[in-house]
Amino acid sequence: MLVIPRTFVLGMVVLLTATTAVADTVITAEEVIFCRIVSADTNFVRLKLPQGGIRMLNTRDVLEIRLSDSSRVAELAAQLPGVRVMLDSGQPVPPPAVRAEQPRQERVREARAEDRPEYAVVVETLARNALPAAMAARCRDMGAVLCACGRSNDTIFDLFREVDSEQQALRAIWPQVAMYSLYVPSVGLLGWTIGSLISFASDPCEPNPVGPTVGCIAGPIVGAAIGASQSVNLIARHRGRVNDLIRRVNRALASPP
Repeated sequence: MLVIPRTFVLGMVVLLTATTAVADTVITAEEVIFCRIVSADTNFVRLKLPQGGIRMLNTRDVLEIRLSDSSRVAELAAQLPGVRVMLDSGQPVPPPAVRAEQPRQERVREARAEDRPEYAVVVETLARNALPAAMAARCRDMGAVLCACGRSNDTIFDLFREVDSEQQALRAIWPQVAMYSLYVPSVGLLGWTIGSLISFASDPCEPNPVGPTVGCIAGPIVGAAIGASQSVNLIARHRGRVNDLIRRVNRALASPP
């Protein structure tokens, strides 16, 4: 029977407690995420998850950020002017129904501050994991409502042009994703080459086959990881652009002609 020393157990408890204590909290309408914020700007918030993965969130989907380190509050608040950033003092998180209502309340406050009516939701924004097919469908919806609005001012014309440009960009997503899949054989070949060179350098007369073998195995794995990361980031960028267009179209259609 394996006996684990008590000091080891206590040490692990302290370590885990400390790790949890320094965690940041990101709150959206749909979920509460415990993480460490790596970087943030007006487009995306990059999170490091407790299990070690990296996740990208559209900044417009973030309602509130609670930081474990007070020295980071002012800096992050300046980077994210539309997001509530505060020190995490253990305050309760609002229930999902309240969080879902917060974006609408924010629109009401913005509309009142600008002395205009609250803009209607003509086109719904995309879900967090929406795929390019859903993005293309939203672009078609936006094009249809812009054509049907009966206006011909510069704002409507510019939005229609941007929507059309995004539709064309979405058609090129899958060819780009297919290009990223080439990382698997490319990095695999690179790994085999490096392994072979190391084996040859160690013993030119009888090169060790371990180097090329390890390179052949590790190379494709690394290539697949790089390709998958590039694909996820590409789709996330387009999702953010489409959601931004949807909000601008909704505002333009709700504004007086």
